[in-house]
Amino acid sequence: SLGVLDESKPKEMFNIMPVVNCRAVLVPEGKEDKSVYQCPVYKTEQRGATYVFTAQLKTKHIPLKWILAGVAIIMDVEGIGDSKK
Repeated sequence: SLGVLDESKPKEMFNIMPVVNCRAVLVPEGKEDKSVYQCPVYKTEQRGATYVFTAQLKTKHIPLKWILAGVAIIMDVEGIGDSKK
């Protein structure tokens, strides 16, 4: 489905996301939306110190599925974007 986080194809490690316009908004405390995955965004595959922000991605599955799978947005995957241009 378009517009929601979904399973990748078999043996596909990375998917290219379209350009996304991000804006900061305050999220009310204590209210957890079960249809949104709080996805960490990192500059590189090294994660950790390269953390940038948390993206809210719509999903048909419970967020725990993506947490256990270690799903994250990597802004610069070496060699991936270059071959898809």
